[in-house]
Formats: sequence, structure tokens, C-alpha cells
Amino acid sequence: MNGKVALVTGSTRGIGRSIAEHFASEGAKVAVTGRTVERGQKVVDRIREAGGEAEFFELDVTSEASVRDVIDGTVARFGGLTTLINNAAPTGAVATSVKPMHEYSTEEWEAILTGTLTGNVFWACKYAWPHLARAEGASIVNISSGQSVAGFKGFSAYAAAKGGVNSLTRSLAAEGAVDGIRANCILVGRVVALKGDIGGHKGGGRLTRIGNPMDIAYAATWLASDEAEFATGSLVTVDGGFSINGDAASESEQEAALV
Repeated sequence: MNGKVALVTGSTRGIGRSIAEHFASEGAKVAVTGRTVERGQKVVDRIREAGGEAEFFELDVTSEASVRDVIDGTVARFGGLTTLINNAAPTGAVATSVKPMHEYSTEEWEAILTGTLTGNVFWACKYAWPHLARAEGASIVNISSGQSVAGFKGFSAYAAAKGGVNSLTRSLAAEGAVDGIRANCILVGRVVALKGDIGGHKGGGRLTRIGNPMDIAYAATWLASDEAEFATGSLVTVDGGFSINGDAASESEQEAALV
């Protein structure tokens, strides 16, 4: 990642924070972004204390102006942009609501799609594109979810948004080829901030632990690096085998799969 300038949306905690910190440890200059200034500055401080280079930018992915300004600020601060990691998602009660599709209001539906697909991917890619097109080894990595293909009940808006992320990634890869921009997507499943044994689910095609954010950070680092220059348009599943298990998922597992 030496020489890369990476903007990681939603990188003040969880998967995004692990990606930002790991990118920096591998030599990238990193734009840490999120809603919470204090939390974002702590991530930047950790990166700098470890010898890396980072800057925090306050970002609201539901605001087109905010997305545009953060991209412009990143380019001004670091002199360019080579890598865009679209990890952010809407927060709050609407984002975590679990209910049948017909119970969603139009406002709730649109809020989830805007934060997950429109703001986090469309606007980010739209305004980052000219900078990525001028860079060597440019790439986009979108963070999606196993919810986009699993068909769990209660997550229709989120699943629809992440399904859109998957499809858009493929289109971005096709359109990006002429500009030398790669685009790939990671389908994440069952990731929490702590390592641990999932208990009672050995065998059946699964690992014996739930995922942790570094599992995704390692995958994102490879996809963003020049070692992956032949990979584009890929939907990479990183879920410990959860999606290949033949048994029906329990209610608790359905909720745990939401990332």
C-alpha cells in the first residue's frame, strides 16, 4: 500500500476503523471519516502513534455536499486519491430496524437506501472518479453484506440497498476499465468487534468463530493493493462459510448477519 492515498468512509469504528488502521500500517495515507469527530480523531491518533499518516474528515453520507467536500478535502490534504473504500452505512433506529417490508414507511425505506447505496457508493464514486482516473493503481472496494443474497426476513430495505451495491460494483468495474480503475466488493457476514467462538455450530461448512473486523481489513487490503491488479468486478464473500451452510439460519443468526 506504499504510495496509496485511501479514503475510508465510516472509519471511526468497527470494520472501517480496522481497514483504515491496517492500510496505514501497510504504508497508505488515510482519510478517516465519520460523523463523530472525537472518535475519528482517536483513530487518527492511533495511526500517527504507530508511525502512519492520517487525517480526519467529518462525513455525513446522507448529504451530497458533505461527500463531495470530504473527497475534495482528502485530495487537497494528500495531493491525490488512489483508493476509495465505501464502508459507511446509515445509523440510528431506522438503520437497525427489523420488520416486514410492508411495514416500512417510504421515508424509512429511502433513508436506508440513501445512506447505504446513494450516498455511500454513488455520490462517493461520482466525486472521487476524476481523481481516481488520474491515479496509478486506482481502485474502489465496496463493503456489502451477506444480507444482499441470503433472503432473511425483516431486512428488505437493507438487503435491497446492499444488492444495489453488488450490482453497481460490477458496472463500476466495466466503466472503470478505460480509466484504469478497478472495482470490487466484499460480502461480509457475522462480524463483531470481539473475537470469540460462535458455540454450537461446528461443522456444517462454518468456521468455529464469528468474524472480527480484521478479517475484512485483510481482504480489503489485498483488493486495494497492486497485488490484486487482475481482480475487478468481483464479489468476494468473507463470512467464515456462513453462506454455504445448508441449515436454516436461526433468528439470532439472521440479526448477527447484519453488518
